[in-house]
Amino acid sequence: MHVLTKIFVVLVALLTVAIVPLVAVNATNESSFKQKYKGAEMKAAAAESMLASERTSWVSQQQKLEADLAAAKAVVADLQKQVETKAAAARKAESELAGTKAASASIASSLEIIAQTDKAKGELNNALVAELSELRTKSLDAETRLKELEIAFDKSKSDLDVADAARRALQEEVKRLSDEKDRAVATIAEYVASVGELTKARAGAVGDVQRVAATRNLSATIINVRRGETAPLAEINAGSREGVKPGWVLTIGDGSTFIGNLRITEVDVNRSVGVIELEDPASRGEVKVGQRAIARAGE
Repeated sequence: MHVLTKIFVVLVALLTVAIVPLVAVNATNESSFKQKYKGAEMKAAAAESMLASERTSWVSQQQKLEADLAAAKAVVADLQKQVETKAAAARKAESELAGTKAASASIASSLEIIAQTDKAKGELNNALVAELSELRTKSLDAETRLKELEIAFDKSKSDLDVADAARRALQEEVKRLSDEKDRAVATIAEYVASVGELTKARAGAVGDVQRVAATRNLSATIINVRRGETAPLAEINAGSREGVKPGWVLTIGDGSTFIGNLRITEVDVNRSVGVIELEDPASRGEVKVGQRAIARAGE
């Protein structure tokens, strides 16, 4: 057999021995990655379902408060009409009382004139006394009615004040719920990596890479964190094979706690390195090995 043929046979045997373990490792890793990907998709679906439920609950509460506010406004309008009606009645009673007093003054004047005549004085006196007594009774009734109207007016005014206070309380409650909605939306946005567009990379960051929207959903694990004089860096166990590209911005989370963002600057086949942004060790903690880095398509 020729020497070159023998060498070729030996090389083929060595390559066969080297390739078999690589094929086995690749098959194992592919199954593991598929399971992790399915788990990440289930978590994302659960988070989206929770978000839809919270939005539905908030919309229901807002509709109920708006209905209560409309009912309170209707009550206030009705009370205002009642107040105006009773105020008109009070003015009418005052006018009647003024007329009664004027009639009494006229009768008194007539009595004074008639008193100068002795003829039929007794009859006139009796008639005028009876009329005066009737007018006094009417005057007392008018005064009593005026007092009742004043009391009713004060009560209506008090009810109006209470209704107005209730309306203001409902407006404050609507504003409070609106503020809670804004805070809830902001918190959920942090969980799903919607923290807003960044105009520039964090100060001292390396690798000034323009932000690029992710083309697919991805869940990876932080496998290394490097901190030095420049911006801190983190490495994840996903690369170009999973579709990662420079410029992607992933959200780093520890359970349900938002930790920061990871702007990808370097991509290998199955590893990627990025700059850590929005990290707040004092309130949320530092980025650590084992935490999750999540990308959402279109963000």
